[in-house]
Formats: sequence, structure tokens, C-alpha cells
Amino acid sequence: MQLKPILLIAFVAASAWPQAQVIATGLPGATKLLLTPQGNFLVSETNMAPNLGRISFVTRSGSRRSLIEGLPSGTEVTLAGGSGPSAMVLSGRTLYFAIGPGDSERRGTAAGTSIHNPAGASSPIFCTILEFRFSADIDTVSGTFRLTPAQQQALADGNTLDLDDGAGGKSQASLLARFPISEPDRIALYRFSNPWGMAMAEDGKSLFVSDASQNTVARVDIGTGRWQKIARFGPIANPSPVGAPMIDPVPTNIRIYGDELLVSFLSGFPFVPGNTHVMILNPKTGVATPFIGNLTSVTDILWRDRPNGRAQFFVLEFSSNQSATPAPPGRLLRYDSPEPAVAAAGLITPVNMVLDQATNELFILELRGQILRLQLN
Repeated sequence: MQLKPILLIAFVAASAWPQAQVIATGLPGATKLLLTPQGNFLVSETNMAPNLGRISFVTRSGSRRSLIEGLPSGTEVTLAGGSGPSAMVLSGRTLYFAIGPGDSERRGTAAGTSIHNPAGASSPIFCTILEFRFSADIDTVSGTFRLTPAQQQALADGNTLDLDDGAGGKSQASLLARFPISEPDRIALYRFSNPWGMAMAEDGKSLFVSDASQNTVARVDIGTGRWQKIARFGPIANPSPVGAPMIDPVPTNIRIYGDELLVSFLSGFPFVPGNTHVMILNPKTGVATPFIGNLTSVTDILWRDRPNGRAQFFVLEFSSNQSATPAPPGRLLRYDSPEPAVAAAGLITPVNMVLDQATNELFILELRGQILRLQLN
């Protein structure tokens, strides 16, 4: 199926949709949201302390419990937040999830440079994709699986672990793919990996992974774990007098769109309003073209088919002006045509969203630890 791009936006109109409602809290460091087959949620959460990353199971009514604990985490390079569990894909009883760079990176002495943490990283499985194969459907698992530092090392060594959740549930855990912690860069010294978005191909044989630091998209073979970079995104011009003349594009999430991929972009400092976009990527050729433009700090995009035969798109913006002090809240834009409407405003640090087609509801995850519900028309 080949789907065609819509035109770049012209202006933003108001929306008559109801306001988003909070359905869950208490999810610090929330990064990614996933809908389970029975309409519950999985939430990946980072932490600034080592090995306190987790994946939470959250019911539709907002009750939380830990599904997996003891995951790699640590203070990320800006010393302002945590890095650890991030993107997730659920396929049947198998959960794939990415682990970020954690505390492996530190700022170099020169501006704009990065070096490896002189104190060493707190985990051997940063910048990887882990695979957990559960013995039962995810909605029926009632206990908590926990990884110890020794088990993290065992995964790094290529072993498969048999885990018990303490409530009769079983899981086999393994390391599917490992990305290089960093690659040399003549300007930054090192450019660290940061797997941030992930989507499964329609045939179920591979994962597409966007890297927010290396500005790439990779394809990972689920059967072998072999990966290859299929696209690299070059810097974009900085239209402001602040900062360097070129800006990192910073890809965030990735979505399957027919035979192609939709990739959203945050863009780097100075986070100029209207200077980022969503691109459409051909995974066979690696060619990416603009799809929706004049956007600001985009963290996610979703789409769905409508009865009139036209696709409807939703774009999530982290802030309408991330460079302002204080930064204004984020928002959700809805595209029924090339001219968007604001479907939800006043969002605080929105980072991810999922759509429940069965109930016509859209759920938004905020980094501060909340899940919001928006009833669609």
C-alpha cells in the first residue's frame, strides 16, 4: 500500500473536542506508552539512579504495578534526567524494548563535545534491544520480573535467562541486538547511540529503530538480531542568531505507514518554533521526504483511516516554544486536511501516544508521569 503525503500546514485552528482527562499518575520518568490486547497499558520508565529502570503495567482505571524491574538506567548527559528503558513493541507474548545510553556519556571539555563517562557505565547492556518471551498473555501476568546486575551481565554475554515473576509467571529474556555505544565524530568527538523510537514491520520479521542522538533509522532482523542503518538524517539550518548555524534533526518516534515509515523530529538547540517536521521514509531506498512541516519539538505522530477514505493524522508537540523561559506547554495537533486544529492543549511534557481503535480513544503519555485520555469524535 502506497500512501501519499499531505500538504505542509498553513495555520492552526481551534478545536471543539473535549479536554484530555488524567487517568493515571505516579509514573516518574515515563518515556513510552504501549496498548495491550485487553486495553491496558505498558509504560517504560527511566531513572537517574543505576538499575532502577522499569516497565509498568497500568490498568485502564489507572492502577499501576511493576512488570519488569532492575532495568539499566542512569543520569543522562545533561545531568537533568534519566536514561534507560524507552521504545517498546509487543508481538503476541513477546515484548521487545530498547535501552538508552544511560550514564555512559558525559560532556567534553570543549563546547558541543561528548566523551565516555570516566567513571564507567553502570550497566553492560546500554544501547540494546531486549526480548522478553512471556509464558502467558501480558494482560494475565500478575507478578514482577526482576533483573540483577549479574543477570544484566549474563544477557550481555549472550545468555538466555529463565525468569520467574513470583506469581507463577515465566519469561525467557535475551539480548536481541546491541548497538555501538558511540561512533567517532570529528566535531562532537563521540556521537552516542540513543534508541528512542521503534516499530515492527507489517510482516513481523523486523523492527525499525530511530536513534535520537545519531540521527538514524536502523532495521533489526528479529530472527537473527542483525541490524543495519537504513537512513541518516543530515543537520537542518538554524534560522535564528542563537546557537550554531546547523541543528541536529533529533528523530523521535517512528510509525509504519503502508510501505513506508513516518518519522517525527524534535530538532536540537535552540529549538526554533516552526523549524521541524515529520518526514516520510522509504525503508528500501533510505530516501526521506518532508511530509508535515512548520512544526515545533515533535515527539510523536499517529494516523488512522477515516470512513471518507482520507487518513487522519495526530502530531504531538513537546512545547510550542521549547526555547522560551518558562517554556509553554505542549499540544496535540489534528489533521483532517492540510490545515491542522488543536485537539488538546496545555500538555505538560508530552512524549508519546497510543490510539485505541476499538473505543475511539487516544492516550497521551507525559514525561512527568501521567497518562491522559482524549475521546475522539
